[in-house]
Amino acid sequence: MSVKIMTLPISKLDIEKHYLDYTWLISGVLYEGGTDLLIPELMKRGINEAHFYNVAGSPIGRKAVAGVADSFDVEQFHVVVSADQAENVFDFIYRTCNLSQPNKGFINMNKLSRSTQLDLPDLNDTDTETEEMSD
Repeated sequence: MSVKIMTLPISKLDIEKHYLDYTWLISGVLYEGGTDLLIPELMKRGINEAHFYNVAGSPIGRKAVAGVADSFDVEQFHVVVSADQAENVFDFIYRTCNLSQPNKGFINMNKLSRSTQLDLPDLNDTDTETEEMSD
């Protein structure tokens, strides 16, 4: 009868350097709007995991369709970033939206317990014959 000896995996000294297996959610409210200016600035820096909306629930740019008055400019945003980017993106949003000034809005940051990366297939790798998708 043989006894197996269990061993632990080799631990890394600096886990943050080797593994970035968690993400952070940066959320905030802008009392005077401004997400229309923030979106392109984040996209220029490669941050595409963002969601912005009017606090009444209507999408940005569609306030009249949803019946929200034009003067109701309070907007909320959510941005998902990797752990190594979190502090820098938080600071960038804070400065870009002038949140140091009174009554401009607020921002917070929380560690997400789980997140899933979405990898879209490369369309150039598909065959010349395409399958028709059904509903």
